Amino acid sequence: MPRSRPPRASLATAIAPRDTTPDPRVIAVVPTFHPDDDVVGNLRSLASQVDELIVVDDGTGPAADRVLDLISTEIANSRVLRLDTNSGIARALNAGVRAALGDGADFVVNTDQDTDLPAGYVAACLETFARANRVTRVGIVCTDRVNGQPSIPTWFSPEGIGLVPEAIQSGFVIARECLETAGLFDERLVIDCVDTEFCLRVRDHGFRIAIAEDTDITHALGEMVPFRPFGLTLAHRDGGHLYQYHSPFRQYYIIRNNIDLVFRNFLRRRRWTLAVVKRQIGPTFDAIVSGPKRTKHLVATVVGGVHGLLRIRGPIPPRLLRYLRS
Repeated sequence: MPRSRPPRASLATAIAPRDTTPDPRVIAVVPTFHPDDDVVGNLRSLASQVDELIVVDDGTGPAADRVLDLISTEIANSRVLRLDTNSGIARALNAGVRAALGDGADFVVNTDQDTDLPAGYVAACLETFARANRVTRVGIVCTDRVNGQPSIPTWFSPEGIGLVPEAIQSGFVIARECLETAGLFDERLVIDCVDTEFCLRVRDHGFRIAIAEDTDITHALGEMVPFRPFGLTLAHRDGGHLYQYHSPFRQYYIIRNNIDLVFRNFLRRRRWTLAVVKRQIGPTFDAIVSGPKRTKHLVATVVGGVHGLLRIRGPIPPRLLRYLRS
């Protein structure tokens, strides 16, 4: 059974010296959906770095029984929560974070099922928190590298800690005070842009996002496929242009949620909103003109754009989902 204790009061904005303060309680939250055997290995490695591991299955149903039972059996400090329906990563994360805070977590580690956090990762993130002073007010520590690709700090704190405006949520170590002050993940977004919205809101509440120097996580970023406009194969000596492929229903959420965030932020973050628009043009064009489901990607883009403009949030309409997945 996982170790538990009553919920603790909010953390101070800086960690006291190690010789006068007990070790912080660290709980990891991992959403799963149709988990496979590889997930067990990733979770076993993570569980060795934290006090408790909370796995939240996002409505997989009986298909996940074997793997979830294996996790419960083989990982002593784990517990499994199961959602009745598939509701998106935001709701799954929030279910786990609420459970972690209720079990007295001082820090919550968020990671995806297909992410491998190397040995010592959590300790490196906690060390970054310990280095930060009250003025820096670190709320989140994230990885320095993803699959070997380095983060480029936008700023540096007075202590020399690299700071970034946003990062992917897989590998986040979040302070309890940050969660209690800024709130949890926005379930109205369901999937896509959930981490971006959270980072922006955390910064609005005066917290900073720091990089744990020299950390590197392995994370599946999606399928990279060749660019084939209207089904035509382009001859190129370097093998041609590759782009990150998303299914049509994911395309709906990407377009809708990016437009939603633009509306929320353009008055205060005009440069950021312009950058969001610019960085979405290429991937949107690739999705519409390339791939085997070009018509469905076009429909997803148009409907997602309209819903974004109308500020429609929540799960994708069932009828549209059936069409995009057919």
